[in-house]
Amino acid sequence: MRGHIAKKGKKYYIVVDIGVVDGKRKQKWLGGFETKAEAEEALPRILNIIYQNKNKLLEQKTFGELLDLWLNTVAKNRVSLSTFQSYSSSIALHIKPFLGEYELGKLTPMDLQKYYQHVMTEKGLSSTLALYHHRIIHQALDYAVKMDMLEKNPADYVDPPKKRNYQPSIWDEETIKKALEIFKGTNIRIPVLLAIYTGMRIGEIAALKWEDINLEQGYITVNKTFMKINGQTYIKEKAENKNSYRIVAISNQVVSELKEWKAKQEKLKEELKELYHDEGFVCTFEDGRVQDPKYITKVFQKTIEKHKLPKIRFHDLRHTHASILLKHGVDPKHISDRLGHSTITTTLNIYSHVFDEKRKKVAETFEDILKNQ
Repeated sequence: MRGHIAKKGKKYYIVVDIGVVDGKRKQKWLGGFETKAEAEEALPRILNIIYQNKNKLLEQKTFGELLDLWLNTVAKNRVSLSTFQSYSSSIALHIKPFLGEYELGKLTPMDLQKYYQHVMTEKGLSSTLALYHHRIIHQALDYAVKMDMLEKNPADYVDPPKKRNYQPSIWDEETIKKALEIFKGTNIRIPVLLAIYTGMRIGEIAALKWEDINLEQGYITVNKTFMKINGQTYIKEKAENKNSYRIVAISNQVVSELKEWKAKQEKLKEELKELYHDEGFVCTFEDGRVQDPKYITKVFQKTIEKHKLPKIRFHDLRHTHASILLKHGVDPKHISDRLGHSTITTTLNIYSHVFDEKRKKVAETFEDILKNQ
């Protein structure tokens, strides 16, 4: 298969001969690149992709076939394993059943608009998930345009679903105290304690090892997360230059309870000997096996239902932690760092309800000042 670089206007294009269709030689123009060097660098990769999918590119495609092609030739090599699994699930469960049989060249913006309406009104998905699907669809169709399978991307012409600000459910201080007492009688006491006192994500808590905790100086290094994909367990390390990799200070109460649990683990090791699964995890069953997020969530929900605590998700303990800190005047920047948010804007958007209350209080304070003069 041959390919060369050609200039059209101010852009550089990769021109590839992919075969003969109806007696005519078929070429694909891919690009355009800002510089010839960029085009030359991309040429081997493009030729390889087209060579592997030559026959498929010459056939009339359905949108479902495009999604499979994009997923396994582009997305698979660019995104993390967990993101790839998420893409695969969204495509298989939602996008392909509704749009998969559409002929690629006949897919319209209206078809996509109907899909977003369908998943939100009939399937009950949130606007956030519908927007996530839109981004998947957009990327796949962008790939089709680059591969010269489409002239333009129909997803460019739709009004994507608007993400609504999520207002989390949170517990107040009295409920937290009650919950901490209740969970002392369960085997997920430590995960609940850490979620409430540190705001860590459930995957970060499940992946936590004793080597990540400095009990003498009182801090946790959050450097990995727990993932389960297709039944397989993975512990994914966090890059040190990412915000989610962080140092989280812990209080004396948390240090005390962690020391107590560590001592109990050591006693269990002595009792069970070779039957103990010693992998260094903090949140474990009594035989040392790590507790995965699914198990922690299941026990959490059953416990709050049994004791008639206000219904929230385990992840809402993270929101509870942040909301209480904000309510009591802690600098949002410190909270953002503690939670591992990419920017302080993320923190401000998620907890806007707390700031609304604080703004109201400021207005009332000013009024009280004038009244008392």
